[in-house]
Amino acid sequence: MAIAKRGTRVIVVDGERYRWVVAPNDEPGLAIVVLHEEVDGQRLVTWVEHGVVIGPGLVAGVIRDALLHHGWTPRQRREQLTLRCLDRNPDSANPRLVTWPPTVQASGSSMS
Repeated sequence: MAIAKRGTRVIVVDGERYRWVVAPNDEPGLAIVVLHEEVDGQRLVTWVEHGVVIGPGLVAGVIRDALLHHGWTPRQRREQLTLRCLDRNPDSANPRLVTWPPTVQASGSSMS
């Protein structure tokens, strides 16, 4: 699940090195794509609204939130983790991310 190094940027978050790139012009918005720099592990894709300014602060906030609240495992090969930012003007310290697409919870009722 590697991304080409050309056009990507390196960011260090809590001592770990990651590569990231913004994939523009996609239907649901802009995609921030992040991978661990040293290991071909789980890819993180976070959708933000068109017009959001994406800089290192926001990327670091997305990485921390994915690690702490969404079970992202950048050093292990797993299915891509896709998140969406709920805010049009996200706060780097608290980007308010949710799993995307939203999962439908099964009802507790059963048929008899």
